[in-house]
Amino acid sequence: MKKLNPAKPSGTHKTRLPELEDEVVVKFLKILENIRSEEMSCEEMYSHLDEFVEREVRLHDASKVMPLIREHLDLCPECCDEYDALLNVLEKASN
Repeated sequence: MKKLNPAKPSGTHKTRLPELEDEVVVKFLKILENIRSEEMSCEEMYSHLDEFVEREVRLHDASKVMPLIREHLDLCPECCDEYDALLNVLEKASN
C-alpha cells in the first residue's frame, strides 16, 4: 500500500511526522465531504421549532423530515432546553 510522506516541519526541528496511508487519507476526505457546509443558526432553528415540535407530537417523524433541526438541537443545549419546554407544553395539551 502506498504511503504519503508529509513535508518536514520548517525550522531547526528534525521531528519526522508519521506517514499516512492513502486509504486513511481517502477515508478522511470522504468524511469531510459529508460535513455540511452550512450550520443552522439558533435564530433559524427557532423559526422552525414550533413546526418541528408539532410534527414530533403528532407524527413522530420530525427528525426524519427536518434533520437539520434535530442536528442543531443535539449540538445546542440552549435550543434543546427551548425544545424540551415546548414539547412538554404540547404533550400536556394533547392529553
